[in-house]
Amino acid sequence: MRAAKDPFAVHGAVESYRENLIWNNSGNLVFSHALHKLLETPGSTVTAWRPSTRPAAIARANEEHDVVVLPLANAFRPSFEEPLKRLTTIVRKLTIPVVVVGVGAQASVDYDASRLARMEGTVRAFMDAVLDRSASVGVRGECTFDYLRSLGYRDVEVIGCPSMFHHVDAFPEIRQVDRISADPLTASAIAAIQALNDATSASAAAAKERCSSKTRARPARPIAMK
Repeated sequence: MRAAKDPFAVHGAVESYRENLIWNNSGNLVFSHALHKLLETPGSTVTAWRPSTRPAAIARANEEHDVVVLPLANAFRPSFEEPLKRLTTIVRKLTIPVVVVGVGAQASVDYDASRLARMEGTVRAFMDAVLDRSASVGVRGECTFDYLRSLGYRDVEVIGCPSMFHHVDAFPEIRQVDRISADPLTASAIAAIQALNDATSASAAAAKERCSSKTRARPARPIAMK
């Protein structure tokens, strides 16, 4: 299973930073740990796997494992295009089934995915490689579902983020709705986050200005001559 680290492995702060064991975002540990919990059943062995384009690493995956599971986040975004290309290269060389869980498209809050147009070829290459080795692709929500359907893909299922199932016994009641929309509460949350970001930026700018003022005002220290 694609993961930055095994959930049972203990690492110190320095090692985690040096080896990037959170893949730049601690949230990556949440959904990978949740999926590890779901897959680890009696008779199965789940191994944390850091994908590598090295031929020996790919050959080992084909020889030692029955299936490769790829939990993903907002992988369909411009800043992740190069890693997605590398992952596609690896998938194409796998001879075992590949299962994608929870991949998402990063669009605007009103579901506008036009910013992904320039990486459409990369997304298609990834989807084609996976579907050659899988019956379907599990996506995070209807935005990603609609985006992939617009590209012509039909073997797509909305399954959400694996992190929702980390504590499945406490899973909230599911309500049927026609479509997820930005309700007043969501709009208020977005406004609050924006206000916080603005206040933080203003505070940082003020602190920088105070520091600069002190530097300009500090008199030069005389040099004692002996």
